[in-house]
Amino acid sequence: MAYGVEGVKKYYSIGDTIASMGDPANGFYILLNGKIGVFKKDFTVAEVSAQGTIFGELGCILNIPRTATLQALEPTTVLFVQMTVDEIVARHPQFARRLLVDLADRLTRTTDSWWAVAGEPVER
Repeated sequence: MAYGVEGVKKYYSIGDTIASMGDPANGFYILLNGKIGVFKKDFTVAEVSAQGTIFGELGCILNIPRTATLQALEPTTVLFVQMTVDEIVARHPQFARRLLVDLADRLTRTTDSWWAVAGEPVER
């Protein structure tokens, strides 16, 4: 259990695919230990190693197929959680808040990166 939500612990070896882009999103993950890579085709979108990071949630929230491929970059343990966004909000409001803050932070970092590529200063 992580963040008060229950799920199934899953273990992955280096190079194992956790989820593939285009697959149905029937749950999301919480990183317990290890490191994962987030890939869109041959492009590395992110590498995640911070314990407690929530990933693979976009498809579940939006009810769309996986938007990226997730791969273990080292031996990795995750908690696989199967809940709808309505269940998260109703049963785990603190977790829903954490998820919302994480998504807003990721959006801000992505926007800042795009502005940096465009050569525009990022003001806060």
